[in-house]
Amino acid sequence: MKKNKIRRLEMLVAALFIVFALLIMIGRLFRKEEPIEENTEEVSEPTIDYSKIDVISGKYYYEDENFSSSFGIDISEFQDEIDWKKVKEDGVEFVYLRIGRRGATTGLIYEDSKFAVNYEGAKENGLKLGVYFFSQAKDEKEALEEAAWVREHLKGKEVDLPVVYDCEEVILEDEPSRLEGVEKEQLTANTIAFLEDMKKSGYDVMVYTYLYWADTFYDMEQIARYPIWFAQYDTEAPKLEWPVSIWQYSNQGTINGIKEPTDLNIMFIRKNDRSE
Repeated sequence: MKKNKIRRLEMLVAALFIVFALLIMIGRLFRKEEPIEENTEEVSEPTIDYSKIDVISGKYYYEDENFSSSFGIDISEFQDEIDWKKVKEDGVEFVYLRIGRRGATTGLIYEDSKFAVNYEGAKENGLKLGVYFFSQAKDEKEALEEAAWVREHLKGKEVDLPVVYDCEEVILEDEPSRLEGVEKEQLTANTIAFLEDMKKSGYDVMVYTYLYWADTFYDMEQIARYPIWFAQYDTEAPKLEWPVSIWQYSNQGTINGIKEPTDLNIMFIRKNDRSE
């Protein structure tokens, strides 16, 4: 008799458990799900307000809550002999030296004839220093050859700034440039090959370009993944839709200690990135 009561009680508990479980399932089926609110507010990257640039004796300076600036020049053998002490005293904070170039017709690679002496002079006077290579690479194999050449010539030398890839149009009177007919896709691939190869060796990298080259010979959606050194003169602001890390705003600058006209540059520096 007691066994029957216990069995009936167990069956009742089981039935109640089943009913309870069914009620939960039904509740879930008919419960109105509240939509998850997505944060659609875009976080915009801070940009340069070029109208805030201060010009002092031909030198450009910039300051806002996000960026400061550094004034600099870029140099090759065309500037001839340089008095680096006077350059430093004239307010130059950084310098880019051409380390080498590939010939536009021969395809041979040459070291800039003033690189060694300019490197020593800039270093001795405490200037932040970077190098650029003038490329005329027709394919990725040649671009990698250029990267290997730059690495070899930087052995034992310290650079403070990114290594720059500079590929430009060379117009010759008597014969075509070796880049004539090279497609935009190939020139973009060459640039990326050089930059990525230098990055593997631990160098920071940058691309030098100007508006015609950027519009005509580069896929800027790919190139703009890298910092850009942009050349555009006689304008209130660079006419490029992508951010500019260095703006080369003049190629006719006057700097104490340099006899020849000199390229002038302003480097924009994120305040939380500036190294003391």
